[in-house]
Amino acid sequence: MYNKFVAQKLGNHLPDDLAFSILFKLPLKSLKRYGCLHKSWALLLENSNFMELFRNNFISNQHSYYDDTSLLLCLDQPYKSSLFSLSGRSFQNMEKVNWPKGHCSGYFTLGSSSINGFLCLYPYELGTMYLWNPSSGEFKIIPLSPIEYIPDSMDPQFNYVGFGYDCARDDYKVIRQLYLFPSFHTEDTRYYEEWDIHGPWEIYSLRSNSWRKPKSDIYIYPRCEELDKFYLEGMCHWLGNWRESYDEPEKTYLVSFDLSNDEWFITPLPPVDIPLEIYSNFDIDLRNCHLFLLNGSIALISNYYDTTTFCISILAEIGKKETWTKLVTLGPLLYLPRPIGIGNMRNILFRTTDGKLAWLDLRTHLVEKLDVNAHGIICQLIVYKENLFPTIGINS
Repeated sequence: MYNKFVAQKLGNHLPDDLAFSILFKLPLKSLKRYGCLHKSWALLLENSNFMELFRNNFISNQHSYYDDTSLLLCLDQPYKSSLFSLSGRSFQNMEKVNWPKGHCSGYFTLGSSSINGFLCLYPYELGTMYLWNPSSGEFKIIPLSPIEYIPDSMDPQFNYVGFGYDCARDDYKVIRQLYLFPSFHTEDTRYYEEWDIHGPWEIYSLRSNSWRKPKSDIYIYPRCEELDKFYLEGMCHWLGNWRESYDEPEKTYLVSFDLSNDEWFITPLPPVDIPLEIYSNFDIDLRNCHLFLLNGSIALISNYYDTTTFCISILAEIGKKETWTKLVTLGPLLYLPRPIGIGNMRNILFRTTDGKLAWLDLRTHLVEKLDVNAHGIICQLIVYKENLFPTIGINS
């Protein structure tokens, strides 16, 4: 099939209905690739019947990513954050999980899943970072980086964007960006010109137990959202914003970082493809975007501000905007303004307008409201896979 001449010859003799029944079972990346070999195959993504079959197959066939996993829920509560282990579709049993060393007030998890059983915990403001295995109790206190020693005239803030595993070096890594703001406690401006507000990037390596600066000329700054970040197949992914000029709206991009070779990728986002005739009085340039991992694929859930109809698109290849493919349109969802996370192959967790949680089934579009309060600013759903084996460099 990699020989174009042979592929075209086979395609000319392959009945359309047989090709149809084979192609809708392919991964999106393969489907996009084979669409370049035969014109009728390329048009299948515009065929509503084909896309219905493709969507149902994509949603129904569970990816190995979800094998032997459970769910954790991190809730922002007054003056602290709490972690819960969940069981039952309706979260009938929520068991509180103690942070390492008893309790860490104001901590959250970096990313939407564990990596080989480990979570990366980071503070809401400045403070100690941890690598932690809840199953075995192992934890590692991540040391301060040299760049954290900054002039008294500046206040630091870190934007944590990625935690992942470098399989080439058998190493766990954390990536973040430093922000510097003039301090409110001093009028000394001598150092202002020496420090860019959007400071350098830093990568922590567990193997070397140290921080370093990766090479970067990236100009897209990560969003402050606690969601929209995950690790997949050697890369960390997150959303970032950039404004060409002050009189133009910000644009959002997918940013991907390869942990093995420090390579950056930027992917423009697709348009929000929803029927606009059902809405009025909203700005088409203003959009909400949320990044999730859906059944092993990068997925974007988008809607316009002040609208409650969502578009879900999946990406076949990073760096290529044209490989975004619309999967489904949901809504209007009148009391589900914000997606929180994806628990398995077809269920999306939303926060409701009254501060509760609710599941939405992608296959049936049915909503199941849960008796769980999530009134805080931050609510994280984490896919967790247990790992009881000890890891070099982690202390228990």
